[in-house]
Amino acid sequence: MSVRALLPLLLMPALGACQDTQARVQNEALTRRVAALEAQVQVLKAAQARASTPDGLEAQLSAQNCANDLTRALETYRENSIDGRYPTPAELDLPDTCTGQRVNWQALTAHAYTFSISGDGGRELARQSGP
Repeated sequence: MSVRALLPLLLMPALGACQDTQARVQNEALTRRVAALEAQVQVLKAAQARASTPDGLEAQLSAQNCANDLTRALETYRENSIDGRYPTPAELDLPDTCTGQRVNWQALTAHAYTFSISGDGGRELARQSGP
């Protein structure tokens, strides 16, 4: 055999070694990328689970219903009042939708009101004010 014929046979192990090293580098990079993507998926799944938790959504909707009904009660009282004023705290009956809700009054005067509904931990879930 000539040297020319043996040259490809001699270069095969060297080329194979280069390909193995390159393949290993690519595999390691892909492994790191897959691990990073899996971590992102886990974070997104956890966030989605928190966002779609029925308890959290239910609490927010319940607070908003309370706020809407309380606003309606305040406005109805004012419209039916001879002097067009809002009720005092003693005159106000909270709507049934506010049972078990934490109503925080920032202001309740004869001509204005501001309140918020807060959930567990004091986080504000709804707020209303008028006029």
